[in-house]
Amino acid sequence: MDYSITAKELLEKLGGEKNIQSLTHCMTRLRFVLKDDSKIDDDVVGKIPGVIGVNRQGGQYQVIIGNNVVKCFKEINQIASFGEAAETAPKEKRNPVNVAIEFISGCMAQIFPAIIAGGLIKVLLIIFGPTLLGVMESTGDTYIILNALGDAPFYFLPVMIAYTASRKLNCNSFLAVTVAAMLIYPDLITLLGSDTPTYLFGVIPVTHASYFSSIIPAMLATILLKYVEIGVDKITPDWAKNFLKPLIIVFVTGIVTLVVLAPLGSIIGNGLQVIINTVYEFAPWLAMLIFAAAMPFIVMTGMHWAFTPTALMALTNPGFELMLLPAMLCSNTAQAGATFGVACKTKDKNMREMAIPAGISALLAGVTEPAMYGVTLKLKKPMVAACIASGIAGLIAGLVNLKAYAFATPCLTAIVQFVAPDGGRNIIFAVIIFAVSFILSFVLAFIMTDKGGNVQAAEGSADGNVQTTGKLQDGQHDNAATAAGNGEKNSAAAGKPLTVYNPLKGEVIPLADVDDAAFSSEVLGKGYAVKPSVGMVKAPFSGTVETLMDSYHALGLISDDGMVLLIHVGLDTVQLNGKHFTPKVKVGDRVNIGDVLLEFDKEAIEAEGYQTVTPVILTNVDDYSKMEIGKPGVKDFGEEMISLEK
Repeated sequence: MDYSITAKELLEKLGGEKNIQSLTHCMTRLRFVLKDDSKIDDDVVGKIPGVIGVNRQGGQYQVIIGNNVVKCFKEINQIASFGEAAETAPKEKRNPVNVAIEFISGCMAQIFPAIIAGGLIKVLLIIFGPTLLGVMESTGDTYIILNALGDAPFYFLPVMIAYTASRKLNCNSFLAVTVAAMLIYPDLITLLGSDTPTYLFGVIPVTHASYFSSIIPAMLATILLKYVEIGVDKITPDWAKNFLKPLIIVFVTGIVTLVVLAPLGSIIGNGLQVIINTVYEFAPWLAMLIFAAAMPFIVMTGMHWAFTPTALMALTNPGFELMLLPAMLCSNTAQAGATFGVACKTKDKNMREMAIPAGISALLAGVTEPAMYGVTLKLKKPMVAACIASGIAGLIAGLVNLKAYAFATPCLTAIVQFVAPDGGRNIIFAVIIFAVSFILSFVLAFIMTDKGGNVQAAEGSADGNVQTTGKLQDGQHDNAATAAGNGEKNSAAAGKPLTVYNPLKGEVIPLADVDDAAFSSEVLGKGYAVKPSVGMVKAPFSGTVETLMDSYHALGLISDDGMVLLIHVGLDTVQLNGKHFTPKVKVGDRVNIGDVLLEFDKEAIEAEGYQTVTPVILTNVDDYSKMEIGKPGVKDFGEEMISLEK
């Protein structure tokens, strides 16, 4: 995949550099903050090569790329620059919960690699240390050095949080780091850990607490620092800014943080942990069933970031985590199983090519966005299968009190995070839960998925080099439908040709002549296009309506013997949002040859500046050994246009 092309198209479709206020990325998503997202067409962006899906959340326009998000991010930054000179977008009223989640996710996303690395190093020490294999002694030099390497990301977490928060808030990073570093300064930790009360200036009481591995105090301190910095800048004379400004900022922010914000952050964090523990202790099996089943939707909305601080706190004290990581193990594994189930069942080559790498990503890396947005959510039924399997696995996790002992994205390669320091059966429970979630989701998705997979109204191909074989006259539709219902399956079995009849009246042209690279690139399959003379689409065979776009401009059909066909009325007509289109069927409807599927106002669509040329594409062409497409020219409804043999 050439992500330079992806980057150029993204910048174009998102309104250009002037419309982009800022850009960050996490493990799978580009996170744009746009000045105006009202005119952005999600369908258009979603069809850009390299883009798996889009999501609008917390004021961000999130473009899901997958494991190669860093490559795409770098390509964009080689083209455009989002500096401080960019205009500030108009502020709009936003849900405080969304604002908080967006801020937490922005602070956490960039430090996750360090947290994962540290957590897995700690797990390896459990395995090779005196607890299990006994290869290393806890007093040995190697063990102590590696233990320091594993502990460092957690011990200095406040410092890293202060840095990422300052970048997000656009305030001085090194002043923010200075204040956060104070919270874990060794002498201060000793002072606040003693039994003797502590007073600042002899009169201001300082709450005794431990802030190493803390998150919320550092976030609150950085927020305060931003506003102190703004205020101090206004009152400090220019000649004194270089030395007086940083002094005042650090002094004021540090004192208020230590006396007020750090204890408040500790109370908030501990309170959230108490709430989570209370819910879990009331009915752990029920809590985990619901939490694991709902995890895909929690991840989609970004709510999982709200649980991350408490999960990290729990890993520090009492040393294990009971909800977020076990639930994500169930959910991530279920997404992998369901995606592989789709890959094994579908006959849609494009869906299979998307599902296999997406399943591998979820299984081996715990990155589920490609699976969710590219497969399970798009097909709906596999998502239901994944949620059912994840919920059942979560129920088991609650019954056995499955614990995670390190922070890593739960997946097959990171399952060692469930190895307990004292040994025991926890890792065995984790393996059983993993197997239940994967196998159950695979089986359910395989059963529930239609063979045709998903028909996307996006792309096409051309092949106009063979001849027309005949015509279905207007009075023959009923007989043809009966023949299709009763005889075509036997014909297919006997190796006789299968036929796709022309669904539109008008001039047939090769797909290569369609003025849209998406349809002339032969990515999705082979077929032809029609310049319609009548605003009507009829059924080209007997079968089922598999897909109907919300904008009604495109249909996906599957015949009784497995032919998968896409009919896309017009170019860029998705932008009409259903205007001038009148569907006569819905998803799941049974149709016979000649039934009216869709009516559209050809003249009105063209008057708004859109072409009505309509690609007709067979998307599962690889399932057939021979394909013939009728010659270009004026064609009527029901003429034989595609002939296939197994």
